[in-house]
This record gives sequence, C-alpha cells and structure tokens, in this order.
Amino acid sequence: MSVALLVVLLPISSYIAALPYITVELGLNNFQAGALYSAYLVGYAGSAIYLVPLTDKFGPKRILYISAVISVVGHLAFPLLAEDLIVGLIFRGIAGVGFLGVYTPALRIIAERFSGRRRGSAMGLFVTAQYVSHSVSLVLTGLLLSALEWREAYIWVALLSVISVPLLILLLKDHSTKLSDTSTGRLNLKVLADPRVRYLILGYSLHAAHVYAVRVWLPVFLTVILVTHEMGGGDAPVVAAATVGLALGFGAVGPFLGGVLSDKIGRPQAAIVILSIAGVCAFSIGWIGHWPWAVIVGITFIYAWAVCADSAIYQAGITEIADQSQLGSTMALQASIGLLGGVVGPIIFGTVLDVLSDDKKWVIGFAVFGIITVIAILGLQRLLRPETKRLIYRD
Repeated sequence: MSVALLVVLLPISSYIAALPYITVELGLNNFQAGALYSAYLVGYAGSAIYLVPLTDKFGPKRILYISAVISVVGHLAFPLLAEDLIVGLIFRGIAGVGFLGVYTPALRIIAERFSGRRRGSAMGLFVTAQYVSHSVSLVLTGLLLSALEWREAYIWVALLSVISVPLLILLLKDHSTKLSDTSTGRLNLKVLADPRVRYLILGYSLHAAHVYAVRVWLPVFLTVILVTHEMGGGDAPVVAAATVGLALGFGAVGPFLGGVLSDKIGRPQAAIVILSIAGVCAFSIGWIGHWPWAVIVGITFIYAWAVCADSAIYQAGITEIADQSQLGSTMALQASIGLLGGVVGPIIFGTVLDVLSDDKKWVIGFAVFGIITVIAILGLQRLLRPETKRLIYRD
C-alpha cells in the first residue's frame, strides 16, 4: 500500500519543481503562485467532507479506486490545458480531490489492520510513503526539467502515476471493511463535541500550514541563496529543487520515527518534542543566507525532517479516540479542517514576501511559522490535562 501510494502521488510536487518556469509563463505574482499551489489542498479539504464519510457506509475501497483515476486525470490535465490562472486552479483542485480520495481511505484500511502499540508505527510507515512521494516527485521533475520544457516534464511524471490504478485494485481485491449499520454516509459534526478531537485537529491544521509552506517556498528560498552565491540563474532552480527534494526524502523517515515514538511515550508528548525542533529551525533558517552552502544544506535537512515527523501522530490519534461507527466523519473533519492550514500556509508566506521588500522578508516569513509551532504546542499540552488525557497510546 505504501508503494502504491508513492506511485499515485508521483506528480504531487511537479508544480513546485516547475514553479519558477510556471510563474514566468503564466505571469503570476507570489500570491497567485501560492494560491495555485493551494488549489490542490482546497480540492483535498473541500472533498473530504463529502467523500470520507461515505467510507462508513460503503467502505473505503470503492472511493479509493475512483479517486486514483481522478488524481491521474487532474495531474495530466494541468500541464496539457492550463494556459491561465483560472484553468490552472480548476485542474489543480481536481487533482487534490484525487489525493484525498486515495490517502484518507487508505489510512482507514491500515487502521483496520493494526491497533494499539503497532498502529502509530504502521500508519507512520504509510505517511512516510506520502512524504517520500514529495521528494521523489521534486527530484524526478527537477531532473527532467534540465532536458525538457516544464509541461513535458510534468506530463511524463503524471503518466507514470497511471500504474497505481491496477496496482491498488490488485492489492485490495480481498480486503473487506465492517460497515456501520447506522451511518447515512453524510458528515456528522457531532464528533467535534469531543475536545480531544478538536485539539488533535488543531495540531494537524497548524502542522499542515507549516509543512506545505516549507514545501512551496523553501526551494524558492534556496534558489535566491544560490543566485546570491553567483550560481548561474538557469541552474539555481534545478539545484534548489533537487536539494529540497533530497532533504524531504531524508525527512520522509520522520513520520515513521514519530509514529514509533508516539507508540512509546504517547501521541501528544511525541508531537510536542518534534514541534519544538521544527520551531527552532523556523526561527533560525531565515538568517543563514550568507552562510556556507554546506551548512545551509545541513540545516535544510534537519528542518525538512522536523516539519514532517509529527504527521502520523495526528492520524493515529484520531483513529483511536473516534467513535468507530463515525470514524469516517471524524477523519473527514480532520482532513478538511486540518488541511485548511495547508491551504493558507503557502499563501501567508507568499503574502509576506509580496508585502515586504527588504532583506528580512525571508526571516519574517519563516518566523511566522515558528510562532505557529508554539501555538500547536500549547494546544497539544491541553491533551495532557486530566479531563482530556484518556488517549490510547498502547495496547
């Protein structure tokens, strides 16, 4: 399942790798570039409230199969047909619907197969595959960009993802889900009455804001640094994309390690440790532009690991505290409300860059997300209070 997820998400970061070329061709400013990226997350978050509750009534397999096809179509249509911002927003949104419809139902399938002490590790491995897909996509598209136009590079990567459809069908042909007799297949907002659900969704939303902002703007930040270091402007985007792709590849082991840690010490405790490391990196990285390139790369790798590592903790925690007959609704709200953070994160960062013109705009941009990690930590600490502490950590 982890390999299948990696294949279906191969084009997930092709937009980021090609961003310097797309902004020029479509005439985008930083705000519009962030909005075009976030359309993917709008499609993800918006469709969650309709698609994921259906898994309570119909099971996750049917939703997953259809969504894999939608993902392939959306990613192929963007480079083939997007000639302006509006058309680009539409197809990026469609691809985001496909992402949601594969990822969240697949998480439910894995939660059905593992419980207690092993659930954090198992879901962490699956989430790690999702993070690996970002780095593989970034590196692969970046390499293709050295020889092809951005549209051609994007199309080739999207075509590779077609393999995921028969692969998923083969893997899940014998899987069955115990369906709820009472579910209507519609979203049930009453699950938010549990404060533990609310705190975990808050943490996930702030995590998403941080990680998606880093995915979009860290390659651009490194491109600026490389140009400052007098590397050829044509090579700088390729080197930056490859560097961040490798850093995110290193960071991709984070969700698995975070899941293992949360199995041992508890979900909120593990998330707080990881968020603290990410916050230190966010407050520091904007100042390193004139440091030696080797040091910059090292800090980039640490930062990439830290922003990724707490992801599976929220996923595992939600599946443990939810009413199992309403698990679809609970996961839907986590995906939709949580990913709203991912939608606004890149836009906030891009807006900071547009508004500020001095050399401290990168410092302030990253520092905003350092503040976000502090807020997330304060929220998760409330899960340690006696009235909310009954979170399942182990068998």
